[in-house]
Amino acid sequence: MNYIIPESILNILSQINNAGYKAHIVGGCLRDILINKEPTDWDITTNASPGTIKGLFKRTFDTGIKHGTVTVLYDNFAVEVTTWRKDSTYSDHRRPDAVIPTNSLEEDLSRRDFTVNAMAYHPEEGLVDPFDGLTDLKSKLIRCVGSPQARFSEDALRILRAIRFSAQLDFKIEEKTLQAIKELYRDILHISKERIQAEINKILLSDNPQMLNLLWETNINSIVFPKIKALSPGWNKALIHFMHSENQKDILLALLFYTSCIENPLTCASEYLSTYKYDNRTRRNVKSHIKCLEAIKPLTPRNVRKNAIEHGLVVTGNVIGILRALDDLSAFEEESYNTSIGQGVPKKLAVTGEDLKSTGLLGRDIKNMLDILWICIYENPDINNHEILMNLVRDIKSIKFSKKRVP
Repeated sequence: MNYIIPESILNILSQINNAGYKAHIVGGCLRDILINKEPTDWDITTNASPGTIKGLFKRTFDTGIKHGTVTVLYDNFAVEVTTWRKDSTYSDHRRPDAVIPTNSLEEDLSRRDFTVNAMAYHPEEGLVDPFDGLTDLKSKLIRCVGSPQARFSEDALRILRAIRFSAQLDFKIEEKTLQAIKELYRDILHISKERIQAEINKILLSDNPQMLNLLWETNINSIVFPKIKALSPGWNKALIHFMHSENQKDILLALLFYTSCIENPLTCASEYLSTYKYDNRTRRNVKSHIKCLEAIKPLTPRNVRKNAIEHGLVVTGNVIGILRALDDLSAFEEESYNTSIGQGVPKKLAVTGEDLKSTGLLGRDIKNMLDILWICIYENPDINNHEILMNLVRDIKSIKFSKKRVP
């Protein structure tokens, strides 16, 4: 089997091996090489100590020195080099209480999560595969190293990682591994909200976001998505239409809550996004999609223009795509949308607050007048002209303020 490894990585391996130590590439980068996928990160495992690695290379920094990890900067690569180790107990279900150096590569590999990540490669000695990861790789199977109950009890994040790898690699989860997830799913309560968010995002951004369904199969949803008791058929039907689309994650989150949250989808989404500490841009984008979905029907030209102005053409276009995927558009509504967009949707009013000040309006009255003008634009975008709108303002103002106020 040919291993395509960048020359810079081979140089790092050689420098360590030539110094009298052992160095292998390991983990996800090796897995990716074996399935002809370009690695995004590089990891090396070695029997050399962190201090020795720092002495062998000019540019290094301490990534996780207490866990034996040093990052070597070499050409354009940042490579994590970790000393062989075995782990002690895991009191917090996330990190080992202590890291103990070992003289055995196999013992180092035995502490890893899944067999497809527990292989190592030496340029001269070849592949080291004590847990038959290559067979699982060829069978497209995610299987824990050793006892799945032990692996998940050590680090509960591995529960979500199993589902994430299944989505990213299009692999099945081995039966005993899946059963252990069903038994130990509550352990993810020990994982930080940020780490859970990151794993959910990676599933949604993968080529197989439908693997998110495994959260419901394993009851993980009761923790991560407690308001969604069951997935709607609409979710599975529509998600395939947004593969590799811009804002795929945000669209799929909006679709998930819109189709499957029986209560208030917007409230459900807001609670999830807040609990799992999403950034403000994601929160706005997901909620904007849901608001547009809830407001755009019936799909009249006026409603299309209103939502396009309020939520933007991109969100409105995505929403129409969701409605198409759900078979929730009639031929008349399709034509209504196409006509509305064809007429052009104004991005801003032809008048400003400063223009309205010149007519004598102040404070709250300026905002109210701008809202009235937008409503007029929803009905007829052709009137978005400075002179026309200013005349309209004067007419509305004369009607509104001509009557004497009754004390």
